[in-house]
Amino acid sequence: MSDATASQTALDPDRPWIVNEEELPSRMSWLDTLFNPAGKSPKLHFTRAWTALFFTGLFAWVGVGFIISVLGVAGADTAGLSVFHGYLIAVVLAITSICSYVIHTRRLNHARKISLRAIIVLVPLALATVAFMGGMAGKAAEYDELYAARAEFLEDPAAWREAKLEEQREQQAEAEKARQEAEAAKENGEDGENAGENSGQRGGQGRGGQGNWNQGPSAENPLPSKESFIVRPNLGAFNSIIVAMNTLIMIWSLLWVARVPNFGKSDGPDLYDERSASPYA
Repeated sequence: MSDATASQTALDPDRPWIVNEEELPSRMSWLDTLFNPAGKSPKLHFTRAWTALFFTGLFAWVGVGFIISVLGVAGADTAGLSVFHGYLIAVVLAITSICSYVIHTRRLNHARKISLRAIIVLVPLALATVAFMGGMAGKAAEYDELYAARAEFLEDPAAWREAKLEEQREQQAEAEKARQEAEAAKENGEDGENAGENSGQRGGQGRGGQGNWNQGPSAENPLPSKESFIVRPNLGAFNSIIVAMNTLIMIWSLLWVARVPNFGKSDGPDLYDERSASPYA
């Protein structure tokens, strides 16, 4: 059969590798493919939807970030845009993760495989959400402590500073005492290394108490907003967990889910030839 004849008899002359009508792009409903997990999606429809979700996430992270960077180089104030970008990435990753679960479920349904396996796609979102909520709880407790310290400072700033200065002196005195005890123990033949470790631990605790007031917002300064102190720092972890884990899941999706069932072997008269899984549609 000549190429001209094959082109005329093909279901789609522009995509001659399509040998089954259900694979035709015109048969694909994007709304059902992305939001109806109860249906079925052939290979070509799955790969088209997967590609759309992948490039949506890529543009939200890299594309929008590049645009903001260009605006910053041009001299624009991009502080607000950077905050918006962090939230945009989180929202896009969450939505694409859910849609990815739907298309994986539909693909496995069509391939007569256990669709429960698609829950793997939601694992990154679940773990990222747990990490995000845990981080928020920790930052909220830290904010409450800072708020209480701020209230104490505003009540009597001079007394607050004097109390902190006295606390620092006590910590320094304790560290000095621990150092002297370590030196005395070493002179008496005791284990100098262990004594030094104990001294370092006690001295470190004292310095840690002092350092807590030198890291992050201070009670002497106006408090940041709860959003910037509690929510924003945890967005990065949320986004990074999803992206890192999705990189591994992507391999599973392309090498197995997109190729089931049986990698081109027949599994019944209603299934189709492996050629219909061509990624070039």
